[in-house]
Amino acid sequence: MDDKALQHAVTEELEWAPHVDASRIQVAVHDGVVHLSGHVASLTEKKAANRTIWHLEGVTGVRDDIVVQPAEADRHADEELSRRARQVLDWDAIIPASQIGVATEGGVITLSGTVDEAYQRAEAEQRVQHLAGVVHVENRIVIRPRPEVTAEVGKHVRRALERHSELDSSRIVVDVQGSNVTLSGKVPSYTQRRIAENAAWAAPGVDEVMDLLQVSP
Repeated sequence: MDDKALQHAVTEELEWAPHVDASRIQVAVHDGVVHLSGHVASLTEKKAANRTIWHLEGVTGVRDDIVVQPAEADRHADEELSRRARQVLDWDAIIPASQIGVATEGGVITLSGTVDEAYQRAEAEQRVQHLAGVVHVENRIVIRPRPEVTAEVGKHVRRALERHSELDSSRIVVDVQGSNVTLSGKVPSYTQRRIAENAAWAAPGVDEVMDLLQVSP
């Protein structure tokens, strides 16, 4: 699929997405990399627009420059956003909320603190990004090192990749430095690239994932 045809497919897919107002999003494509710009009413809508196009044939990457501009009714003082973020974290049973700090400036929520697992870090970010009025989430939560787990990180990541039937793990190179993982090699679609990255994040002991995978349809 050439860039013009892919641009049409992306635009059409966004128009069909139920949680996205495609009329406010501009689409450009160069060498299979989709550039999204424009503005949306919430961070949730921005994330939905991004995810909507991952599976399209020919997409090799996504550059998301969409700006979140909440409606007047959804704009709240930073102190109120911090209070609401703290509340949703406190109510989530799988998040150690007492270990997470929350600060807000200009609608940007910054999360800090230390947790035991990568999924707790990801869950905290997902919970607060759904709040009305949030324009961005800066996730600075650190995963607590566990030497007995870190020593096996490479094995855990490779097994996680092998368990996914959608992936050809033999084409993915896993490099581990302590608790930091770098993925390289080639995958046939952008969706598989994201699957591989998420699988690596889910492996025990992983503190950071650098995705250098290339999409080669």
